[in-house]
Amino acid sequence: MLRYFIHPLRLPVIILLAIFRVLSAYGQDAPECDSCDDMCPPVAIKTNLLYDAAITPDLGVELSLSRRISVGIEGVCAWWSNSRTHRYWRIRGGWIDAFWWFGSTPLRQRMTGHHAGIYASMHDYDFEFGHKGWQSRRPTLGAGLTYGYSFRLNGRLSLDLYVRAGYAGGRVTEYVPQCGTYMCVRHFDSHYVGLTGIGVCLVWFPGRGDSNSPAR
Repeated sequence: MLRYFIHPLRLPVIILLAIFRVLSAYGQDAPECDSCDDMCPPVAIKTNLLYDAAITPDLGVELSLSRRISVGIEGVCAWWSNSRTHRYWRIRGGWIDAFWWFGSTPLRQRMTGHHAGIYASMHDYDFEFGHKGWQSRRPTLGAGLTYGYSFRLNGRLSLDLYVRAGYAGGRVTEYVPQCGTYMCVRHFDSHYVGLTGIGVCLVWFPGRGDSNSPAR
């Protein structure tokens, strides 16, 4: 039943490649041109500290298209197991977000202050504890709304607090490990509407001087 999870490291590699692709557009110094904001929109790298604390590495990148609009992609990947005791903690997937920043604060510092947005998500997982497991052999899909507040820690770092609420659903396989293999107990469709995520994200704008500055 675990053959579906073939390449557990594929998602973070893809995200890292996307980050380095975006960052490659930035030089050491800011270009001296009036249209710099249009040519090189600020980009931030972020991680959700709550997922990291749960031993589920999280990494994302967010692009500020204007002082009011930003878009981002975020992913998680955990692939921990203990075959001796039949315990699995495996999940991989990600979110795509679009945010609207409102109030006067983002006019002074991009991606700062109150924000609301929409998201779409896709995950698969395999959790097994106490000799019973639940697996998503096909991706679990979700969509919903996000609301949060981001405040500056210094010129390059900020802390973004947010909640996600919406829908998540997919096909679940319940199983038990038995005689060296995994016996299916049942299949069922899971449909959930409610709180889907909480974030305490550390956000970093890489660069120096005026390059990639949120106050540019």
